[in-house]
Amino acid sequence: MSIDEATSLMDLPSPILFEILSRLPPTTLLYVKSVSKSFLNLTLDSEFLKLSRSRSPAGIIINQYSLDDTSITDTLKFLKFEDQDTDHSYCHDPKLDLDLQHYFPIDPFWMVGSVHGFVCFNYFPDYVETIYILNPRTREYIILPEAGGIREWPNDVMYSFGFDPVRFEYKVVRIYQEEIYDDNTSYYKSKCQVYTIGKGSWRNAGHAMFSFMPYGVNLCAKIHWLVYDAKGNESICSFDLENELFESFPTAPKYNKKRYWYSRSLGVFGRCLCVCDNYADTHFEVWVMKDYRVTSSWVKEIVINISPECNGWLGNEIIYMLKVLEDGEVLFLWRDDFLFLHHPVKKTLKKLDVCAGNILASSHVSSSFFLKSFEGEVVNVF
Repeated sequence: MSIDEATSLMDLPSPILFEILSRLPPTTLLYVKSVSKSFLNLTLDSEFLKLSRSRSPAGIIINQYSLDDTSITDTLKFLKFEDQDTDHSYCHDPKLDLDLQHYFPIDPFWMVGSVHGFVCFNYFPDYVETIYILNPRTREYIILPEAGGIREWPNDVMYSFGFDPVRFEYKVVRIYQEEIYDDNTSYYKSKCQVYTIGKGSWRNAGHAMFSFMPYGVNLCAKIHWLVYDAKGNESICSFDLENELFESFPTAPKYNKKRYWYSRSLGVFGRCLCVCDNYADTHFEVWVMKDYRVTSSWVKEIVINISPECNGWLGNEIIYMLKVLEDGEVLFLWRDDFLFLHHPVKKTLKKLDVCAGNILASSHVSSSFFLKSFEGEVVNVF
């Protein structure tokens, strides 16, 4: 597309222009945005963003894995929701399952996250880290170059995957946590490295004096984690995907002091940050930050009493928020064992029988965006 052709598009009515732009891959949109300020404002318009996000309905991608002495399994499953204001149904078509072990005969992948149909996985054989980016729909994948810093106990590494809507860039964020000993105490110094898809190399992006919990969540073009300082106090740390800077702010009320990290997780409730806490023996609760970074806006949104009908399966283990449905029902992942639904108003609670045991799950929107559109990457097909 030439500059003249791109500029001539501005003569079209906005609804038609929205429709055209919403079908373009991110790399083409980045070029279009560079043509003029008018295109930049248009692609950031709320109506355009709504249309582009709704092109494919958001479902759930499930990474089920197992590793024992006799066999290895590693499968992707796709859960779709027919979501309505008053009701919903879900379906899982086994014919669409993707056997990763068939195409990648190695130890199981661990899913990091999904953005616009691209799925990030990590793979840790013998302390050597390998990061894959796949599009299950186009059957393309790339392998990222190795980053610096060896993942070896007591040091630790975790990854997150996000999207910068200003530059239209996809970024893998690596947090390398080095344990520091000082006067008979220990704490973590966390170094951040960033890989931008299409750039070909990792770069340093500062550090933070926190211990990071796994599974960062995306909101407001930032990745967020629960973190702990040297004294064990909890807060929320964000990494801005545009300017690549860290910030921290208070966590939910009553939870700023040291807690049992294995019972708590960070998530997104609609368009708000939330903290899921399963520490109490009597109930599980979800706190929601209604206004971003406004400490006083935290409210207790969900309380699930742990009753005998739960048969003991709900208590004391970490629970992850996955999706809020149109009718208000909420989808959760209990540890890495199973999915369950809870309706805060109707007080219903039920397990899903899609799969159980050794699973990771993430919101996922299928797309035909091609990895080969990113120059500088070696793209493979499986």
